[in-house]
Amino acid sequence: MQEFTMMRTRLVRAMGISLVTGSMAFAMSAHAATQGLYSADDLLDSDVHDSTGEEIGEVEDILMDDGMSVHSLVIETGEVLGLGGTEIVAERGTFRVLRENDDDDFDDREYEVHLEATQEEIKELPEYDESWWNETSEALAQAWENTKEVSESAWENTKQATSSAWYNITN
Repeated sequence: MQEFTMMRTRLVRAMGISLVTGSMAFAMSAHAATQGLYSADDLLDSDVHDSTGEEIGEVEDILMDDGMSVHSLVIETGEVLGLGGTEIVAERGTFRVLRENDDDDFDDREYEVHLEATQEEIKELPEYDESWWNETSEALAQAWENTKEVSESAWENTKQATSSAWYNITN
């Protein structure tokens, strides 16, 4: 009986440490990702700059994923007097949004978008068109299916391991 109690105590401690460690990692990553609150309306038409600070265009559209997170920005580049521009796609993680002014006035928010790319790298960004849309939509749907399969498998493995551990403790 004493052996059973010791094994149960070890299991509870191990599970508790795992839960605490996991929740701390999640909390730290959530805290690190916190950047603020941005208005999509104010972000549209914001100036976009390359990695050297040179203005290269403006935000034309904001693309969201199923989780309503920003997936990418559509940026109008090379436009002269409203003509001849190209729309390119900059995915999340390749740009930073900064406040253009320090004014905290609710009605006077202005942003700048800074790409982490040179002029040459910007030329290699995909053009925003129907082909890009279809390929990206299909890739995101497939990634979701893969995630579901991996999650279901992980859940089954966890259930089996827990059941086995409990069986070993109780017998």
